[in-house]
Amino acid sequence: MKVRGGKFGGSKLKMDSGLGIRPATGRVKGAVFDILPMDLSKQLALDLFAGAGTFGIEALSRGAGFAVFVDQSRKAVDLIRANLKKLGCFEQALVMGKRAAVAINQLSLEGAKFDLVFIDPPFDQELCGKTLAQLSRAGIMAEGAVVVARTSKREVTGERYGGLVRRDLRKYGDSLVGFYFWRCEGADKNEPEREGTGGEGIE
Repeated sequence: MKVRGGKFGGSKLKMDSGLGIRPATGRVKGAVFDILPMDLSKQLALDLFAGAGTFGIEALSRGAGFAVFVDQSRKAVDLIRANLKKLGCFEQALVMGKRAAVAINQLSLEGAKFDLVFIDPPFDQELCGKTLAQLSRAGIMAEGAVVVARTSKREVTGERYGGLVRRDLRKYGDSLVGFYFWRCEGADKNEPEREGTGGEGIE
């Protein structure tokens, strides 16, 4: 697995097949960052269910100022740290060895505000929708933040979770990638989520 673009473009990342990590392919990563409607310069990124840290590292490579990586696996944490050190960007990152739900609560208490969030949980465990719902209530997204959520095509996620609204949905092989935008003004944290498969932008 290689970094696709930016200052680390072409650099090979360490992987561990024993972890059962199912990272996004280079094609998917490239497509995601082509679609993102933002200049990543100095942005703060959050990589949940980070695995080897491929999404967060790609963000750092393309100009993000800092990235927080979250994975409950100790081996994954060690792998992320090894990749950050290899690329020389260890000081631009924080690696949290926690469950995503616990990390989100901690970051909320600390007053963190993220511009870009990646959610890439194990497939077919209904974790993506739960994480999106928690994010919509946690208050850790900056105005105009974008959440990129990758799931199995068999999972159903809502088009809206409180102030998080899905504006694009793409299909890549066995996975779906949804792009959610944080509608800060007027967002109702108590608003019920609307479930639906959505169909906009599916390739």
